[in-house]
Amino acid sequence: MEEQGKNRAHESNGSGASDDFESLLERALRIDVPDKATTASRRKSRLWLPVAIAASLVLAVGVVVNGLYDARYFGGDDLSADVVAHMHHEPGSLRRTGTLVDPGEFDQVLRQAGARLSVAPPSVSYVKLCPFRGRMVAHFVVQASHGPVTVLLLPDEQISSRVTLDEDGFIGTLLPLDEGGSIAVVGEADEDIDEVKNQVASALRWRL
Repeated sequence: MEEQGKNRAHESNGSGASDDFESLLERALRIDVPDKATTASRRKSRLWLPVAIAASLVLAVGVVVNGLYDARYFGGDDLSADVVAHMHHEPGSLRRTGTLVDPGEFDQVLRQAGARLSVAPPSVSYVKLCPFRGRMVAHFVVQASHGPVTVLLLPDEQISSRVTLDEDGFIGTLLPLDEGGSIAVVGEADEDIDEVKNQVASALRWRL
């Protein structure tokens, strides 16, 4: 009888140990183990996160700088000051030179700016489509008798009367046009700009 009791106790202990092992194994099998693809994807996400943050910061700085740039050069309330600021922004256009712009290039820029001249001025040494106060305008330079004269064609700038410009060593005129808009004609202090101003004003037409 004593022997039988020992056998039952031994069987009972063995059964309990087996149950505990099976329970532990079952719990282990229920643990979710991420597959290789998921692990790699998470690793890539962690690597790309700093790059994405840096790109966002660069974009934000670019937007702020561009806003300040526009406010300084193209967004003021004083048209004369904005014209002179724009000229300072493109100092290469102000040099005296005998190299002239191709007439086809000149006509193309004016066309893109919504303008045309029935008679092109002689000796155009520079032409460019430029941002100015929220619009792309034609900016060109004529080599006059004493030096370069800058012309800006401004279809959206409405002024009631002629404005004389005298700023930072430049003299010029802002002239309203009969068909709307205006032009800015600016030269150095010793330059006679009237010939260029009269020729452009009489030949200019806006393209509808």
